[in-house]
Amino acid sequence: MNLSQLDPAALLENLHTGVVVHNKDTRIIYANPKALELLRLTSSQALGKDALDPEWRFVDTHSQLISVDSFPVNRVIKTKEPITNLEVGILDSSSEKVTWVLCNAYPEFDEQQNINQIVVSFVDITRQKKIIPFEDIVELANDVIVVTEASSILDDGPKIVYVNKAFTELTGYTKEEVLGKTPRILQGPDTSVETTDKIRLALSQQLPVKAKILNYSKSGDEYWLDMNIVPMKSEFDDVCYFAAVERDITEQMTRENKLKELSIRDPLTSLLNRRGYFEAAQALLSYSKRNEKPVTLAMIDIDHFKKINDNYGHHIGDKVLKIFAEIMSESFRDSDIVGRLGGEEFSILLADSNLFNAKGKLEEFRSTIEQNVIITDTDDSINFTISVGLADCKKGREYDLDVMLKQADRCLYQAKESGRNKVFVQ
Repeated sequence: MNLSQLDPAALLENLHTGVVVHNKDTRIIYANPKALELLRLTSSQALGKDALDPEWRFVDTHSQLISVDSFPVNRVIKTKEPITNLEVGILDSSSEKVTWVLCNAYPEFDEQQNINQIVVSFVDITRQKKIIPFEDIVELANDVIVVTEASSILDDGPKIVYVNKAFTELTGYTKEEVLGKTPRILQGPDTSVETTDKIRLALSQQLPVKAKILNYSKSGDEYWLDMNIVPMKSEFDDVCYFAAVERDITEQMTRENKLKELSIRDPLTSLLNRRGYFEAAQALLSYSKRNEKPVTLAMIDIDHFKKINDNYGHHIGDKVLKIFAEIMSESFRDSDIVGRLGGEEFSILLADSNLFNAKGKLEEFRSTIEQNVIITDTDDSINFTISVGLADCKKGREYDLDVMLKQADRCLYQAKESGRNKVFVQ
């Protein structure tokens, strides 16, 4: 076959590939019939048209409008390098319909190696892109999918631009209620600030991030998510969106939290056990230190508890411990850490409380216990008292749990040695 006998002009006119030739100022000097068809232009409309014409509208694979500087012809002029296999959507201004093309472009140079012309070719791939209906797959997926803008990450937060059906079913919000809002709409009083800070930091650095987070539905119900957030880049390598794929793990977290609760609770009194107390107390001390809040630690012992067991039996001893724990729970705030360390030994870490205020509170509690009467199965009346040792965050034991426990224990010993039924402060 003699290729020299082929007519190049006729070949271009009959190609099923669109071909457009721009001169160096981006004006179109040639467009074959397939190019005119894909661009929805007549020959007279196309010739002389440049890249700055406002009627040109192209989108990337995320349906984001492409800036003029990023048009294929302008990228070739800027880099003097060819472009291969770039997916671009040609947006029809009249119908907003998108025709997807696979685009290639390369520069033609003159003898001085200056760009003389730019040749752009493109093939219609709209049918191929529709073979797999990704939008339907995402919309009907079991996992929650949320897409936010990347541009607003450092302002009020990333604004939601898409949620799927699973999101509306889980949260109770309609799409219209959340579009344009930030994910903060889903957060509540027990959402971890540490987790949201971790997510915010990763997104500000345009990095992927995984996290488990507690969110709230429109009706206020709590639910847990296992979240995987990834940055979505355009063909031009800039991050334009963040996509979060989220799985509802509420049942799993409920089971885990119940197991954890069992592991840190004393089965008899339902107070924190030694392990649970130490974990919670350490967390409160760390918080108090960061915020320069006073804390006071109390060590408490039920006086002559062994005699109660010996005289009335262990079942009555257990009853005493339960009633004591109930009174203790009712007497102190939710912010205070209350625990049974073992036997008849208890401890309280009083949040935001100096030694003076703590002593007054423990004196009041001691008096309540002293006045309490327990009736046994045999109608015997039992009164019991407690001894208390206190320690605060004075110099040398500042926010150190072990040191404070030892100091409070020494004060507890002094309370017992000096007659019991008292609160002792050194």
